[in-house]
Amino acid sequence: MDHLELERLGIPTVTITTTEFVSLARDTALGEGAEPCLVVVPHPMGMIPLTEIRKKAEAAFPEILKAATEWKPVVKPPLIAKPAYPAERLKLRGTVTNINQTFFSTGLSLGLPIIPPTPELVAEMLKGTSRKPEEVVGLVPPRMGVLTVELVATHAVMAGCKPSYMALLIAALEALLDPKANWRGATTTTATSAALVIVNGPIVKEIGLASGQGAAGKMHHANASIGYAINLISDIVGGSKPPAPDKSTLGGPGDFVCWIFGENEDMLPMGWKPYHVDRGFKESDSVVTVMGIYPPVDNIDHWSITPEEHVNWWSHLVTPLLSIGGPCWITQMEQPHIIGLGPEHAQFVAGAGWTKDQFRKAIWEKARIPYSAWPKGCPNTDLFLKKFGEVTPDTLIPITLRPEDLYVVIAGGYGKHSHFFAPFPGCFPVSKLVQK
Repeated sequence: MDHLELERLGIPTVTITTTEFVSLARDTALGEGAEPCLVVVPHPMGMIPLTEIRKKAEAAFPEILKAATEWKPVVKPPLIAKPAYPAERLKLRGTVTNINQTFFSTGLSLGLPIIPPTPELVAEMLKGTSRKPEEVVGLVPPRMGVLTVELVATHAVMAGCKPSYMALLIAALEALLDPKANWRGATTTTATSAALVIVNGPIVKEIGLASGQGAAGKMHHANASIGYAINLISDIVGGSKPPAPDKSTLGGPGDFVCWIFGENEDMLPMGWKPYHVDRGFKESDSVVTVMGIYPPVDNIDHWSITPEEHVNWWSHLVTPLLSIGGPCWITQMEQPHIIGLGPEHAQFVAGAGWTKDQFRKAIWEKARIPYSAWPKGCPNTDLFLKKFGEVTPDTLIPITLRPEDLYVVIAGGYGKHSHFFAPFPGCFPVSKLVQK
């Protein structure tokens, strides 16, 4: 039971936050229906001398003690919210430019142009799904906004989707709402993170989702509009906007349109199965998989002449990513990472007789850096002892605990480039069947 659950039960707790994260702490608590008791210390607490940390802790201790012994949570009756369905209607007059300005100024768009979601266009979009418009898909974090099928259709209109995209869009959102996806963490972090959406099966060609050359980039309507709709829903219904509760230090283009592409199943090497089959689905199933990620790293290799050379190049590419949160928090080592293997690299490896399992095991065995690489202040490094037994400064730490946690997806078109997608801590891949 976490502290927010305790507060909902009327049991006092104290949350200690720095000045930069007060709004995120408050918004998170309120989104969970709790009234937080906050003790605020000056930012930052990381990468400063221990003497300064102790000084801040000593200065805050009297307030912490007082809050822990005197503050009592106020148990209030739940707020009477507006009905989630039907969605509130707005009457606006003006040009499309005027309406776009109004949507942005009132927090109903992200800054990119939108198509005004008239009732007629929303009704047309709803024809793309058999789900009832009043059906609740879930509560979108961090604000825990109620997402109905009608609201999915509304934002799909705004993003320029076609009705035929609705089934895939709803399935992707249901996957993101799974607790294993850690949507809240990925959308409120200080990191540059985004959602990765990988699609398999017949739905890819049915709706024209790009899976080949430049699939995750421009000029692909299905990819762009679905990716935009997902982020509109994340930030408008979920309420994650900078500077709070979205605390991304820099942000990136993935904040507008998330990463989305179909696996290039036409370019699978002989004997290699599609990604969704590796996940336990049938080849004939249409499946969407989501995961919160850091920006991917491009692996360009025009030069290797053996799979061993190619794997060696991979290992030097991905080992710096061990420093991205992961082993500092230890949990990321237990998370799958995704290798978006370009078709030419895949054919090169398979042409030498290698299976997918051999390929990822070879990378796993080489992609390691010594324990001494981590800063001494990195939290939870003592857990390495539990994972690997006796650890010395020279002990080589792998990027994941098992080679099976390096998932391989055939991504993109011709050209000797592949991509590595490292997960945001706590984000696990979640796959859902696409059901019309």
